[in-house]
Amino acid sequence: MRGNEILPTEQWPQFLPSSAPGQWLPDPLGPGFEYTTLDFGADAEGPLVATVVRYLPRQRFGWLNFKKFKGVVLSVHGWSDYFYNRQLTEFWHAQGYCFYALDLRHHGRSLRAQHELPGYIEDLKALDMELDAAMELVRKAHPGLPVVAQGHSMGGLILSLWIERTHAPIQALVLNAPWLEFQGTAFLRIPINGLMEAVARSNPRRKILATQFDHYWQSLSESAQGQWDLHPIWRPAYAFPSTAGWLHTILEGHAQVAKGLNLSIPILLLTSKESHLSTTYSAVMQHADSVIDVNQTRLRGLKLGSFVTLSQIDGAMHDVFSSAEPARATAYRDLRLWLKMLRD
Repeated sequence: MRGNEILPTEQWPQFLPSSAPGQWLPDPLGPGFEYTTLDFGADAEGPLVATVVRYLPRQRFGWLNFKKFKGVVLSVHGWSDYFYNRQLTEFWHAQGYCFYALDLRHHGRSLRAQHELPGYIEDLKALDMELDAAMELVRKAHPGLPVVAQGHSMGGLILSLWIERTHAPIQALVLNAPWLEFQGTAFLRIPINGLMEAVARSNPRRKILATQFDHYWQSLSESAQGQWDLHPIWRPAYAFPSTAGWLHTILEGHAQVAKGLNLSIPILLLTSKESHLSTTYSAVMQHADSVIDVNQTRLRGLKLGSFVTLSQIDGAMHDVFSSAEPARATAYRDLRLWLKMLRD
């Protein structure tokens, strides 16, 4: 979304420079936003970095006093995506939370010119490295404050599995249309995963040839039918190329969720009320999820843990917090009520 304090993305650089260790640089999202890079050396794609963005608004008499906050949020984006939602940040800030977002390796601010396969990952467990590092950064900056994790789409899957696997000290989990099953059905997932496993063993970087759709980008971008100013490389019209290794590890994650996780923390799962999956763009996609099957997602969500709250947002699209009004306001209302429950 455009605003007086937000630079349009056409003025953003294609690739952001890395910071020195511990250095925070002004983020192009605008005043109050800074970023720092987490350097992990290199991988087959080139420089291996992740990027943490924080919201640190100036107050009238200097920087914000962190001691006044109730908690911290660590947010993770979805596939072919990055953190861009300033309004979501300001919501959390108003609720009394410090806000941090992680742009994963090969995504968004962590993309580098050498990366031939943006978004590439062949094992979700490898992301523990940057999630652990971001968590350590947050806890050192805010000792004693509880941390709420927030994930959209693929980020919701990644966070759920990470918390289960590592027992990360997360107080609660907010899932915004998490990608918990392959297009809503295990009947396709199981045979496709078998094929991808065989291909990934020999060449995990092999691209999967499939028809590409720009439906979601059309519903999101102000350059099409949406309301958001999106970086053309970090959130492209067509998703990053799928590879055998990436698809195999995603499907393995879906299989773990289908078997059931054992998360004991409170979970809020928000989705649109309905999906509209089609090979052609329709105006209906402005008010429905055009990416995942929300009914199957809610069923899978109930297998994440023992304390799951479901919120169905009438008129929302895939990213409920990027939906048009009044759906967006409803999503914020439900999140606010759930946070009040946590505090009570």
